[in-house]
Amino acid sequence: MRIHINKFFKLSKFFVFIVDLLLVHIGFIIAYILRFSLNPPMINLIPYYELIPVITLSTILLFNIYGLYTISRKAYSDILFSLIISLILLQIITTASTFFIRQFAFPRSIFFIAFFIQLISLSIWRYFVQNIRKYVHGEKNIMIIGDDVTAEKLAKKLIISSKGWYDIRYILEPEKFLSNKGYVKEIDAVYICNKIDEGIKSVIISEAIKFKKHIFIVPDFKDILLTKSQFIQFDDVPTISIDYPMLTTEQKIIKRIGDVFLSLFGLIISSPIMLIISILIKLTSPGPVIYSQTRITENEREFKVYKFRTMVKDAEKMTGPVLATDNDPRITKIGKILRATRLDELPQLLNVLKGDMSFVGPRPERPYFVRQFEEQYPSYRYRHNVKAGITGLAQVLGKYTTDADDKLRLDLIYIMNYSVWLDIKILLLTLKIALTKEASSGVKNDMTLEELLKSMDYNVYNEFGVTKLEK
Repeated sequence: MRIHINKFFKLSKFFVFIVDLLLVHIGFIIAYILRFSLNPPMINLIPYYELIPVITLSTILLFNIYGLYTISRKAYSDILFSLIISLILLQIITTASTFFIRQFAFPRSIFFIAFFIQLISLSIWRYFVQNIRKYVHGEKNIMIIGDDVTAEKLAKKLIISSKGWYDIRYILEPEKFLSNKGYVKEIDAVYICNKIDEGIKSVIISEAIKFKKHIFIVPDFKDILLTKSQFIQFDDVPTISIDYPMLTTEQKIIKRIGDVFLSLFGLIISSPIMLIISILIKLTSPGPVIYSQTRITENEREFKVYKFRTMVKDAEKMTGPVLATDNDPRITKIGKILRATRLDELPQLLNVLKGDMSFVGPRPERPYFVRQFEEQYPSYRYRHNVKAGITGLAQVLGKYTTDADDKLRLDLIYIMNYSVWLDIKILLLTLKIALTKEASSGVKNDMTLEELLKSMDYNVYNEFGVTKLEK
C-alpha cells in the first residue's frame, strides 16, 4: 500500500507542478484581458512573451524554496502565507527583469491584477491538492520509541503538527521493545528517537523492515555524518567515506565574497530604517541604542556581536545570563516589535562586513552557554567549524523555542550539506520567518503530554514501559 501511495505522490507532484505553471501564466493572460479587453496591443504583449522563461523559472524556484511542492502535514494558513510571499517575489523579479531587457511597455497594472488572480486560483488549487493527498495518505498509526522525556517531546509535536496524517498508537521505552515487538504488526510507521543503544536500534529497524513498516529516525551525530557519505570500494571491499564536517577552502572564499557584497548592499539599503529604529529606542527607554555582547564564532573565537537594544538597561544585572522567555518583562515595547520582525539583528551587518560572522550559519552563543552546551552535547563543538550567522537552518526550520539539541542537529545538517544554493534558500526563507511572530518568540512552557492528550479526548493506558493511546 505504501508503495502505491509513494507512486501517487510522485505523479501528483509532477501534475501539480504543471498546473502551477499554467495558473501563473493564465493569471497574466487574464490580467491583460481585464486591462485591454480581448485585443491587447502587441507592444504591451511582447514584453510578456520575452519574459515567459524568466516567469517560469522564477515560479519553479520560488515555489520549491517556500515548500509549495511539499505541502503534506502543513497547515493551510502556512501554505497560503508561503504562496503570498512567493507571488509577491515573482512580481518583483518580473518587474526588475523588464528593466534588464529594456521592455518598459510591460504595464505595471498587469502585475497587480495578475497577483490577485494567481493568488485566488492557486489558493483554491492548493486546498484541493492538499485534501486529495490527505485522503489518499489516510491517517497512519505510528509507534514512538524513546526514553520518557524525548518520546514525550516528539509525541507532542506530532500530535500538534500531524493531526489527520499520523495517529500515535504506542509509546515504548527502548528496553521494552523486545518484549513488545508484536505491536509492530499493528502500526504503519515507527519513530525512533535519538540516544538509543545502537544494538536496540538495529533490532527495531530490522523488525520494522521485516514487516515493511516506514521508519523515521531522529538522527544522532553519527547519523548526520552518514547523510553525505560516499561509497568507496577497496578491491572487493565496499566502504563508506565520511568527510569531516567543515567547508572547503573554495566554499569559504565564495561565501566570503557573497557576504561582503550583501553586507555593503544591506547597510546602504537599511540605513534609513536603522536611523528610525535608533531614534525610537532612544526616545522610549534609557540606555544605549546598540547593545554589544561577547559571542563565539568560527574556531571558538570570541567577538562582539552588535544588536539593537531590545531590553531595559542592565537587564541581566540581577539575574545573570538567562535566555529570553515569552512575555519577558525585561523586553521593551519597541524591543518586542524589533524581535518579532528580527530588525534587532540589522547591526550585525557590520559583523558580517568585518568578517566575524556570515549571513548564513549557526547563531552565535555566549561563552557561558557554549560551555554548558559542550558539556551536554559533545558534538556541539562542530558548530564552530564555520562562522556564526545572522540566520541559519535552525532559524528557518525551527523556532525560538526549539530545544538546543534539535537546533544543534539542524546546524550540523547545514554544515554537512553546505552549498551556495542552500544559503540562498535559507536567506529567502528568512524573509518568511521574519514575518512570523511564532518563530521569534521566547522560550515557552507548553502543556504536558498528558494534558494535551486529555484535551484531545485520548484514552491513555500505561503498562510497564508501554503507553497505549486510543481515541
